[in-house]
Amino acid sequence: MHFLVVKKGALGDVVRTSYFAEALKRKLGPGLRLSWITAPVSADLLRLNPNIDDLWFEFEQAKPFRFDRIFSLDDELETLAGVAALSAESVTGAFLQDARPAYTSDATEWFDMGLHSRFGKQRADELKKLNQKSHARIFSAIFGIEHVAPEFYLDESCRRWAQANLPKAMRRVGINPYSGGRWPSKELLPHELQRLIDWLLDGSSPFGAGTAVVLIGAGQDFTKNQALVARRERDNLVAVCTDESVQHLAAAVGGLDYLISSDSLAMHLAIAQHVPFTAFFSPTSAVEIDDWGIGTKVASTAPDYCSYRKDADNSTITADRIIEAIGANPRISGGRSGTEPRG
Repeated sequence: MHFLVVKKGALGDVVRTSYFAEALKRKLGPGLRLSWITAPVSADLLRLNPNIDDLWFEFEQAKPFRFDRIFSLDDELETLAGVAALSAESVTGAFLQDARPAYTSDATEWFDMGLHSRFGKQRADELKKLNQKSHARIFSAIFGIEHVAPEFYLDESCRRWAQANLPKAMRRVGINPYSGGRWPSKELLPHELQRLIDWLLDGSSPFGAGTAVVLIGAGQDFTKNQALVARRERDNLVAVCTDESVQHLAAAVGGLDYLISSDSLAMHLAIAQHVPFTAFFSPTSAVEIDDWGIGTKVASTAPDYCSYRKDADNSTITADRIIEAIGANPRISGGRSGTEPRG
């Protein structure tokens, strides 16, 4: 049996969709050949996954095969044209119908909320707000899987890099405060970020004393983090550069005791590596994110919550609410994180 998954972006979606590779292999056995088409930028997220037999970046690589089933999980026209050129017994997900994006009946729960919803964008946005099912629950039905769990396969050289570059402290708490400029409403407001850092460093947070704060971000976000560290001149406040690869980002996140983040790749990499987290949401859906028993969420209370607007009101995402959510995390007890101290 030969299955193909077509999932190129966004990076966080690639991470959480990759959980189903192991689940499919477990369900269908060693006779399943699982191929995957993704974007080159996603290669580091998938290349070490032992459950993926073929990792391809071009549809030409898939043309020699006839697939028993294609899971077509992106809806861009160029991608759907590539899917249409392949040979398959069946397709689940998005496809071209009269040169326009459409989707199969066994994937409606997801694509009804998407850009090419059969109901139109306005109703799709309403459905996103009304949705009470997580990504894992929806995609378990799409893949025909009863149980899935987060997982990530980390490059050992990157793990060693993280061990050498992260601070030595009783607790390492990461904050991913920015969003690369693309989603300003995903970012913490500057004064709330400052208050949050102060609480973490002065020992009054649920983590107690001896906490180091690690600012996570690449590119222009790393530059902002560096400036923040330089202005505050506080012990145990560092910015880590993960520009080299997403595996370096994954290693930095995996070396934390806790992550505070927006709905972002960093959050998904924390979940995939079972790092406890608190995530905050303004333009995107908190319900859709699985907490897997290790996370808590802070959702905007503004009227435009879950509007998928880049300028959504994020003023209700406060340091107070984040600290309260951290204290409610099942992995936090007795004023300390539920993991062993770092050496």
